[in-house]
Amino acid sequence: MKFKLSILKVYAVVFLLGCLVYTVYNYEQLSEGEGWGVVGMIGLLGFGGLLLVVDIVIMNLFKNKTTANIIGLVVSIIATLLLVYGGMFS
Repeated sequence: MKFKLSILKVYAVVFLLGCLVYTVYNYEQLSEGEGWGVVGMIGLLGFGGLLLVVDIVIMNLFKNKTTANIIGLVVSIIATLLLVYGGMFS
């Protein structure tokens, strides 16, 4: 399968890199107490992995790159709203 750059793929990679950088720089704070902050970051990394899987599914379902990118953009916006207003960062 040929690598195709898409909006959702870029969003997911930036999200995963952000989670990894945040975890490395704030590991002491995240692992205080019982370490639930690290568990939460693992959950966020899983969410980023799920976004990559959704991108693969979208790219296989829609052969038109414009349509796939528009759907990926909508998924990216929904993912951002879930993260910001869903309680993960509040």
